[in-house]
Parts: sequence; C-alpha cells; structure tokens
Amino acid sequence: MTQALPLFLACFTTAEHDAVLTDHPSFVEREVLVSVMDLGDGVARMQVEEAYGLQTLDHIDAIGVTLLTVDNADIAALSSEMEQDWRVEFAEPNYIYTQMAQPNDPYVGYQWNLNFIGAQDAWVTADGTGAVVAVLDTGVSEGDDGFTNLLAGYDAYYDDDDPSDRVGHGTHVAGTIAQATNNGVGVAGVAPGASILPVKVLSDNGYGSTSAIANGIVYAADNGADVINMSLGGAWYSSTQHQAVKYADQKGVVIVAATGNEFSSSISYPAALDEVIAVGAGRADGSRAPYSNTGTGIDLIAPGGDMSRDVNTDGYGDGILQETLGGYQFYEGTSMATPHVAAAAAVLISMGVDDPDEVRELLTSTARDVGSAGYDTSTGWGYLDLEAAVAAATPSEPEDTAGPAISNVGVTTDGASFRITWTTNEAGTSQIQFDGWDRLYGSTELTTSHSQGFRGSVGSSYTFSVISVDAAGNESRSSGHTVSL
Repeated sequence: MTQALPLFLACFTTAEHDAVLTDHPSFVEREVLVSVMDLGDGVARMQVEEAYGLQTLDHIDAIGVTLLTVDNADIAALSSEMEQDWRVEFAEPNYIYTQMAQPNDPYVGYQWNLNFIGAQDAWVTADGTGAVVAVLDTGVSEGDDGFTNLLAGYDAYYDDDDPSDRVGHGTHVAGTIAQATNNGVGVAGVAPGASILPVKVLSDNGYGSTSAIANGIVYAADNGADVINMSLGGAWYSSTQHQAVKYADQKGVVIVAATGNEFSSSISYPAALDEVIAVGAGRADGSRAPYSNTGTGIDLIAPGGDMSRDVNTDGYGDGILQETLGGYQFYEGTSMATPHVAAAAAVLISMGVDDPDEVRELLTSTARDVGSAGYDTSTGWGYLDLEAAVAAATPSEPEDTAGPAISNVGVTTDGASFRITWTTNEAGTSQIQFDGWDRLYGSTELTTSHSQGFRGSVGSSYTFSVISVDAAGNESRSSGHTVSL
C-alpha cells in the first residue's frame, strides 16, 4: 500500500523495489576482477590474460585491480581456478550491489527525524559548511528545492561525466544530507551547509557492480570527499571493494554504509568492513526498525523510518521525507538512516574534527543507548544524537585561572614612613608580603585601586611583592620591588 499527498507523485511500491533485487544475477556475467602480483612491467598481467582468454575492460590503478571479460565461462569457477595461479593475488566476480531503500509515497514538512536527532539545535554550532560528502548511489538530480552546493561529480557505472539520477534513490539520500534549508521551499537536510559530490555507481535500475563501486570510492577519495555515503550493499565480501575502502580510509575519508533491509542477522558489505561506519535503521519511537539487519560490526542506528506506523500522529506513515524525482516523497530503509550519519560526520568535520576515528568515536559515544545496555549487535552503540555529538566536540571555554593583572606599583617615603600604591585590571583583594616575612598586609576589599602604608627604620631597605586575588579565587603575584628609607 502506498500513501500519497495531494499534488505529489507516488514513489516505487515495495513490490517494485523487490523486483530489482530478483531480476538480476548476483554478479555481472562474463566479468572478473583480478589483482596480479606484478613487478610493474605488466608482463604477468598479460600472461594471465592470455592463459585464461581474458580481455581487459578497465584498470583501477590506485588499488592495482583490473576488470577483465571472458566469453562463455562460469565466472565463479573461473575465479576459484585463477586464485590457484601463483601470479594472481585474488580473483573474484564483479558482484552486484543494490540500493537499500524501501521506498513509499510523498509530501513535505513531516520531518520527525530532524527533531529526533537534535539537528536544529546542532545548527546553532555548525551545519556542515566546508565539508564535502560523496553520495555513491543512483546519481543525484536537482529539483525545485535543491542543494546549497551540488558539485559536478562523475558516473562510475556508465563511465561518463553525467551523474544524473533516473531512479530517485540517490537524490533522496543526498537530500537527507544537504537539502537546501531555510530557503522557503520544500524540506531541510541534516547538514544543509555541506557540499554534495554525486558519484553514480548504481545503474538506472538500481543495481551496481563491484568495479563501479570501487571506482566510485577511489574517485571520491581523489576528488576532495571528506565523507563517503553508501546507501547500498550486498552479501558478498569483495577484496576489490575492500582495497578501495582502505584507499579512501588511508586518505582520511569517513566512510558510512547501510547494514541492509533483509531482516537478517548479518550486516551487508561494505558496511561490514572494519573501516566503515555501519548504520542500521531506527523508528520514530527510538526502537530499531524490524527490517534493519543486525550483527557484529553494526555501529549505531539512525532514522530510517517505518511506514507501517504513525508515532507522531501526523496522518502519514513514519518514513523519511525528502525531495526526489517528481516531488517530495517518504522512503524507509537503512538507505535513509545512513545519510543521517554521513551528514552528522560532515557537521563534525565542519567543526574541525577531521580524524575518521575521532568522528566515529564522537558519533558512537554520544548515541542514545537503546536495547541492551552498552554495545549490542541489534543497535550498536545506540541511536544517533547529533546534538550530543556536536556538544561533545565543542571546545569548552578555557577556564580563567589567572588572577588580576598588577600594575603601576609605586612607593612614596617620608622619613621612616612609606606608602605603597598599585592598581589591578579587575576587582580583587590585594596585600603586601615582605621577603622573609609570612605575614600579609592589606585590605580584603574587592577593588581595582590599592594603597597600604607602613612604618619602618631609616637606613633600612625592604623588598616586597604584591599579591592579588579576584572574586573567583584566582591569584597573581607581582615581581619583587625594593624601598629604601
């Protein structure tokens, strides 16, 4: 069942989305990804191509992986056979990954998710300005609401410079991160000041290959991305994909991915990789959405929605609402949860937190604990709390431990009598201490002008210091001064 709001287009039904998952094989036919143990002269790679009847389609030079094609071969069997070859580091099918949304229907203004994670309160401190988030998805297209800064991007699936979205999934994801906000149009994003770098790695049918995703990760890392958002996944570990993730991680990029929507007890790849922040989906009541995959490696959950519920009683299912193709639409899924965390990372990065490990620590340590106490494999460290993460990252005002600044120390003498005068830059009590004497002389009144008279012995010299204490108890001491009678 879909829910539609007046004047807006309906999105995909759940059944149509499921068809995408079943109409395609688990890997691209006749394609294999290979890493050859080469000395840099290309000879070993050429020998491997000739030995197995392969033809090169693409090189991912940064991680030393080649995409090859072969006619009429069992790719899984061929990969296994090649891995027995001493010249081959690894060989694997070009696995297919799918979008992680469970989309439903439209309209604007019902963004329970923003309040739930404290986004508006976080904006008082930072909104992501200066951070670049690469959205590796079906592409991104700009509508009436649009983005504060949409960069040019790249299409790694079709290998061109047009990362336009013809599915809607990537546009919705990008909107969750950085929809134009406070512009009098449509809806808001979690990090509205962030820039979006669109990298199309999924086809116009919503699926993609290992090679496209790996190329997309490398492109994002090489083109200024601070954060990579992957609202996609598959059940297969890929060495190629892992190499690309490591490449981006070593460049200091925060990588965020969806755990998947299969009601499974294991999370999808690339979310399951150690370098990736794995995000599950939460409901509007703070619980985990039932479709959200669980398992070791999940870091936290974030608003993903549940269209079967209306916790906020606004008359619509609790999906995540953003602008996408044809209007404003409610989607649900771990795809929707993931950009909340990517946007939160962008906000922290805009505050100067630029270490991926520190970003992960801030997000997980400030998450609201749900489920079992502490870490658990259903919800990780808890539910994203952007307001708390920003507060934890905000440097506190340095404590003022300096006492009043003492100046204008002067001495007037009259025979055996003398008077010491001085001023302080703030109100404080000020007293005199003579060298060799423990006793303090002076007033305990809080003031900025100070004076104290003494009687000594003619022919004697006295060395003293001024000690001043402010109302907070912070003490300062002047250098030594000498008076001779």
